Amino acid sequence: MKKLFAILFIIHIVFMKAQERKLDKYSIKTIIGRIDKRDVNCLSEIKRAKIDFKKQEVLYELIPEGYLDSDYNRHYSHLIGLLKEKGINFSESRDLDPSWILDDETKYPLLSNCYCKASNELLKEKYGQNFIKNITKTADSLYVMSRIEIPFEYPFGVDDYCLVYPKAGDFVEQKIEIQKDFFSSFIFPKNFIQSSERRDFYAKTTFTINRNNTISKISVKIKFKNSKNEEFNNFLINQISEFVKHANWQAAVSDGIKVNCNFNITFYN
Repeated sequence: MKKLFAILFIIHIVFMKAQERKLDKYSIKTIIGRIDKRDVNCLSEIKRAKIDFKKQEVLYELIPEGYLDSDYNRHYSHLIGLLKEKGINFSESRDLDPSWILDDETKYPLLSNCYCKASNELLKEKYGQNFIKNITKTADSLYVMSRIEIPFEYPFGVDDYCLVYPKAGDFVEQKIEIQKDFFSSFIFPKNFIQSSERRDFYAKTTFTINRNNTISKISVKIKFKNSKNEEFNNFLINQISEFVKHANWQAAVSDGIKVNCNFNITFYN
C-alpha cells in the first residue's frame, strides 16, 4: 500500500511539473511582474499606462475586494495635497481577484487593474521603490496630528492589535484580563442579593485613555438583575471608577503616534 501511495505521489508531482512548464512557456515579464502573455487585455493596459504616464502621473489607490475598515481612506485629503505638490493626480480603483479562463491546453488567470498597477510601478521607478509607502505613511501621520486632541474610538482608528492594558500581554485577552483583575479584589457589599446564575449586574463603563497614560471622562451605567440591589448603585460605580483610575493603562497609538482614545467595557459578575 505504501508503495502504491508513493507511486501516486510521484505521478502527481510529475503532472504538476508538466502543468508548470506549460504555464511557463506563456509567462512574460512586465513592469507589474510576470503575467500570462495570453492576457492581451492586461498587456494592452500596461502599454497604454506607459504612454499616458508621460503626459500625466497618477497614483492609484487599489481597493481590494471584501470588507474594509470604515476609516481606510482617512488620510486621503492629506495624500492628495502631498501628491499635488509633485504634480501627481490621485484616484481610487477597485482591485478584483484574477478571473480564470480555460483554453485547449491550460487554465490561466486574467489580471485586473493592470493599467493602475503599471502606473503605480512607473511612479516607483521615477521616485523610488518606497515612494507610495512613504508618502501614504506621511499623509496618515498628518491626519493623526491634525486631530490629535480628538479621541479615537478603540480599537478602530488605532494601530492593529494595539494594547492599552499591557498586563494582558495579548490584544484578544485584554478585556478578559481587565475583568479578572477587577474581581480579584472586589467584594460584594453586605446584603447584596446574589443569584445562583450570577450575572447580577451589568456595568457599562466608558472612559478616555489619554496620550499621557492618564484617565478621564469615566462613565458607569449599571443594570441590576434584582431591582432591590439598586441601593448599591453608587457603591459599584465607586469601585469600578477607582479600579479604572488606578489600573496600569497605556496610551493607544495610531500610525505609531500616541493618541487619546475612548475605551468601553462591561463589567459583570
